[in-house]
Amino acid sequence: MLRFKALLSLIAVMTIAIMLTGTVQAQNVYRIGLNVPITGGGADAGKREVIGAQVAVNEINAKGGIGGAKLEMIVTDTGSNPHDAVNAVRKLAGDDKVLAIVGPHYSGVAESTFPLGNRIGIVQVAVASSKPGVAAANRPFAFRNTLTEDKIAVAVVEAVKKRYNPKRIALIVDIKDAVARAIGTKVFPGVLKKADLNVINAKKPVTFQTGDAQFTAQVTKLKALNPDAIGLGALGPDALNIITEARRQGMKQPFFGTAPLIEGNIPEKGGSAVVGTIAGSIWSTQLNDSRSRAFIKSYKELAKTLHPGKFTANPDYYPVNSYDAVYMIVDAIKAKHIKPGMENLATKRIAIKDHFSDMKSFNGIASDGFNKVGDGKKNVHVFEIKDKAWKLIK
Repeated sequence: MLRFKALLSLIAVMTIAIMLTGTVQAQNVYRIGLNVPITGGGADAGKREVIGAQVAVNEINAKGGIGGAKLEMIVTDTGSNPHDAVNAVRKLAGDDKVLAIVGPHYSGVAESTFPLGNRIGIVQVAVASSKPGVAAANRPFAFRNTLTEDKIAVAVVEAVKKRYNPKRIALIVDIKDAVARAIGTKVFPGVLKKADLNVINAKKPVTFQTGDAQFTAQVTKLKALNPDAIGLGALGPDALNIITEARRQGMKQPFFGTAPLIEGNIPEKGGSAVVGTIAGSIWSTQLNDSRSRAFIKSYKELAKTLHPGKFTANPDYYPVNSYDAVYMIVDAIKAKHIKPGMENLATKRIAIKDHFSDMKSFNGIASDGFNKVGDGKKNVHVFEIKDKAWKLIK
């Protein structure tokens, strides 16, 4: 933890130093922001996003920057809550004068920062927000380099149907977290119905709240329903606790979910209890293409230097999305011939927004541009837990 705080302190000191050196150096810098959770419930994910984005910045600057000008990234902490995230956007846009912002993480936070970005006139590229409709409701400066859960759910349900052929599905839903709630109350009921699968408690799912200490009562309700499989509208850590409690109570039914299940080290922590769990995502270390391998190598090297710890050992799709988002901003800078420096910021920010709006394709590690409402275009991969890891099945 201390090393990561030291990294942020170093970034802050470097920022002050650059600002104090005068106009000449400032005019030869492209400055972007990264607004992710460094503290609070999303801290582990946010720290991975910092590392992923920093890998991209390091690569760009090692190759001479952008037309000879260095790329500088200012990191701010959303605190995993909307209030701190809004203040961070004001700081990045006003005090730090960044061209665009990578972040935030949560959909619930994005619903607060996106409207502010529109008022200021600055692009924000969320890298984890996946609640359907959030970008569409906040045009034109809101973008999300992630895939909405409804699209992931279609592939997951198809895999569950093929693997387990369930007839009766039960749902358990987090009613506190915006994404998890949307998955359990809107996404899965609709997708399962289209797949001709019977959801036995669609109108009254079993519910809990993010971070509940125990799930005995909820699992008892699930057990009484006697489903063939259980859909999880849950974040990774809660999903782990639900599944392990289900096994303690003797339930053997398979569980399935979407991208949030990939977070939380479920395979490593759950052991044999979580084997057979299915979830979908847009990227995983299981992918073996050359760019994914190169990113994993660079990520591990930087993580070991900056913040050694088990949670940084292997990247997930969050740092890949932040990595690609940095390159998307650089793509806009080059395409729109934006000059370095802090002058004419409003015009430069609009140019980045315009380029993003027209970005129908992009050659990222896990990114292919944006659709018409500002959501990311990506491939879906489905995984199943085997041998204490998420294994690619589609």
